[in-house]
Amino acid sequence: MIPVLIFWIHITGAVYLFVKKYYEETIGEAFLTLGFAAIIFTAGWTFSSFMVHMLFGPQGVSRILNDDSLSLILLTMLEAIFYKLWFRKSSAGTQPGAVADDD
Repeated sequence: MIPVLIFWIHITGAVYLFVKKYYEETIGEAFLTLGFAAIIFTAGWTFSSFMVHMLFGPQGVSRILNDDSLSLILLTMLEAIFYKLWFRKSSAGTQPGAVADDD
C-alpha cells in the first residue's frame, strides 16, 4: 500500500509540474520539466534502492516496510528536499543556476 501511495504522490506532482510550466511558459517547457522529473525519479529510485538494500538487506525491516517501500520513502524525502531547493524563487526573481546580467 505504501508504494501505491507514493506513486500516486509522484503522478500528482508530475501533473502539477506539467500544468504549472504549461501556463507559465510553453508546452515545450512543460515537457522538459516532466522529463527532468522522470529522470530524477528513475535515477533517485536506483540510488535509494541501492542504499536501502545495503543497509537493511533484501527483506527490508518488515513485511509492510520491505526494501521497495523503504527505498520509495527515502526517494520521496530526497526529492522533496531537491525540488524545494531547485524550484524556489530567489529574491531577485531568477531561477537557481541562472546567470545574472551585470551590464
